[in-house]
Amino acid sequence: MADTKLFGRHTPGGIFTIVDRSSFPTGNIWYVDSTNTTSGYDAAGYGSNPDTPFLTWVYAAETAAAAGDTIFLMPGHTETVGVTAAAGLTLSLAGLRNIGLGGRTKKPQILIDGFADTYISVTGADTVIENITFLAGHSDIAIGIAVAADGVEIRKCDFLQNTTDENFLICIDDGGANVTDRLLVEDCTFFGYDVSNTHAISFGAAQDKCVIRNNIIDGFYETVALGGAGVVTNILIENNYIQNEDTDADQCIAVGANSTGIVVRNLVGSNVAGAATTNINCGNKMMMCENYSVDTVAGDVQGVLDPVATT
Repeated sequence: MADTKLFGRHTPGGIFTIVDRSSFPTGNIWYVDSTNTTSGYDAAGYGSNPDTPFLTWVYAAETAAAAGDTIFLMPGHTETVGVTAAAGLTLSLAGLRNIGLGGRTKKPQILIDGFADTYISVTGADTVIENITFLAGHSDIAIGIAVAADGVEIRKCDFLQNTTDENFLICIDDGGANVTDRLLVEDCTFFGYDVSNTHAISFGAAQDKCVIRNNIIDGFYETVALGGAGVVTNILIENNYIQNEDTDADQCIAVGANSTGIVVRNLVGSNVAGAATTNINCGNKMMMCENYSVDTVAGDVQGVLDPVATT
């Protein structure tokens, strides 16, 4: 009989499921649903069935799960992390998949609150975070998600202010040199308009083979919307749409001198008059092609090549 990639997964106490082994190769499946307060509990014996789920992502990730497991956050799930500790949630298990279910208005919402240094810490290699909205619930939160592990994937997530004066200074931040290699950030949205913000995605140290693509970044970023002082190597920055509403000539895309990689087909703009050809600064070792930039202050104008074509 021909092989199939579908298989039945046995989870003690859980529901019988047929899953795609290419997507869920190992580990148990857990469910988190804050709306099910009648039959859901943060306790042993729960979480393996959506009818009797865990109530918090924190319990599922830090107490119940093992490396290689998958955690589903159910549609409409809401949770506040960080009220009693700066490290609001630590994802330390290698290969842990954290997947939010639901469309754009039903995505799970995680409010990061309590301290200016509250954050979600990712230290497990190959962690996946997908389809979750992260809200800043405190003024000038230093970092939303601090990534200090290789191979982390952040997909289809939103980074938003909960209300005025509640903001992430940096939404996604890398760790020390080469501890965040192969980071993937794709199909995410970043909207942050506080004048204290510095980065949507920050590379403060040397990282290798990262991929940043298909993101929408619109906000006020005092340093640079995407990038930083780190010398990154073999990076791909592709198909991002960025508007930096800062008025101090701060850039949309910039990385440290001597960085290498590919910067291609990005559309960017800033609120600095005459800055249409200075919004991207990636040095002369990058392969750059079809990047367009616009001075949005001018109004009703089309973007031009940035950097300026040399031939």
